[in-house]
Amino acid sequence: MTERFSGSFTQQEPIPDAAIEAALAVLRHGRLHRYNVAPGELSETALLEQEFAAQMGAKYCLAVASGGYALATALRAVGVQPGDAVLTNAFTLAPVPGAIASVNARPVFVGVTEGLTIDLDDLEAKLDRAKVLMLSHMRGHLCDMDRLMQMCDAAGVTVIEDCAHTMGAAWRGQLSGRQGAIGCYSCQTYKHVNSGEGGAADHR
Repeated sequence: MTERFSGSFTQQEPIPDAAIEAALAVLRHGRLHRYNVAPGELSETALLEQEFAAQMGAKYCLAVASGGYALATALRAVGVQPGDAVLTNAFTLAPVPGAIASVNARPVFVGVTEGLTIDLDDLEAKLDRAKVLMLSHMRGHLCDMDRLMQMCDAAGVTVIEDCAHTMGAAWRGQLSGRQGAIGCYSCQTYKHVNSGEGGAADHR
């Protein structure tokens, strides 16, 4: 039997009382910045990073201001330089090509299928044009990650996964974001985890 979602996609749930109290506790002690902590104390940011990394099965996590910032940070981390080409889905949202533009690189768009996933045949034909693929898992759809990673590994192409729409989804039991070198996530209002704004990048 298929369960049909009947709720609202645009109305957020209220913030739980425990979360409100946790936010008030931070405001009361005044240590709002990740480095402004008492001796021996871990910041709320560091605790979030540890918890998120454990949840995703990653070794490291970096909390950032937005999902788009996570993508740009990932591009810098894998060594993308101004003028470099970066492969990416033709069907995506503005933060993906925006992240590529923010590091002065240039996108090489790869076609998509009727199922809204990256077209692996078109990707295979374009793998010699760049050393990095920024793979956007759009609208919760994952492509054949086994084939994609085999092709990219063979061509020496580093994969960055944009998991803004697939946080918690899995391909053959492996969480989205864990196949590529870096997984990037959004915590913007309409995402799976809502912090109003925010994002994270994690490394396998």
